[in-house]
Amino acid sequence: MSAENNKENHTQEQELWERIGTTEGIERAEVLDELSHIAYQRDSYSECIQLVDTSIEIYYKLGMDSHVREIIHAYEGKALSLRKLDRLAESADTFEDIAKLHQINDDTEGFARAKRAAGCDWYEVKEWQKCIDGHSAARDAIDPEATPMSMGTDLLNIGMAQAKLGQHHAAIENFLRARQLFKEAKNPEYVNWVDQYATISYSEIGNGPEAMFHAKHYFNYSKVAEELILEGYALYYIGKAHILCEEFEDAERALTKALTLLTLEKTKDWEDILGANRSLAKALTALGREDEAKERLERTKTIEETFCDDEEAA
Repeated sequence: MSAENNKENHTQEQELWERIGTTEGIERAEVLDELSHIAYQRDSYSECIQLVDTSIEIYYKLGMDSHVREIIHAYEGKALSLRKLDRLAESADTFEDIAKLHQINDDTEGFARAKRAAGCDWYEVKEWQKCIDGHSAARDAIDPEATPMSMGTDLLNIGMAQAKLGQHHAAIENFLRARQLFKEAKNPEYVNWVDQYATISYSEIGNGPEAMFHAKHYFNYSKVAEELILEGYALYYIGKAHILCEEFEDAERALTKALTLLTLEKTKDWEDILGANRSLAKALTALGREDEAKERLERTKTIEETFCDDEEAA
């Protein structure tokens, strides 16, 4: 933002604050809304929330039925500010409130959009069932504006939360439906995301061939997109699928290369690095190389103990 625009906004803000003392009722709420927009634009999210809360209180006193749209708009500003402050449980709750208001207003599209937003934020704070409930409500809404992308996103997120709850069979069903929708939308990036989560769930239920199918698609995407880190994850999933199929030499090759790529990153994904090491040790054991497997597991203990210590401290 230019210095000239900053000066203009500052002048406008001063004028609005001066008006606060001479206004009441709906006009006062509207001035507060304008001030909240200015606060949001200059990244003053806590101030924005305070201003919004005050305007919402005024709208409710004036009669909610007459000001549903204004209240929704104010709540949306609050939810977005809470997201910016990383207060995601509160933003999820706020989106739930927005969804209820859209229902009162008979706005199916707005209801689905708000429930989807709530579901996304519930996932981020590990409220898996609330995430499922939010995206399921969005999925089931009769939304004339729904697209293959929006419907696929709901199914993907439902599946991801179900997988977190260990409901892998249900998750797979949603992943496959989402995959088809993303193919209809011609979006290879989202198809790839589905392949990633599908191979994990298939591995969890011990289905090696299906895990391999999706892992290879994930690998193909990583090669075409020239994403080395994605290639590392893909090889990890391929290695795990090989183990399920009892193809231990292939598993060793895939997992060894996966670790080479996964450890290239400056910010390392220790969970998957440790997982790949454990899988590689399993393959080595199956190949009769118990000493190598034991040595590898001994080396990873230091990192594993660090995470155990962190969990105990928490």
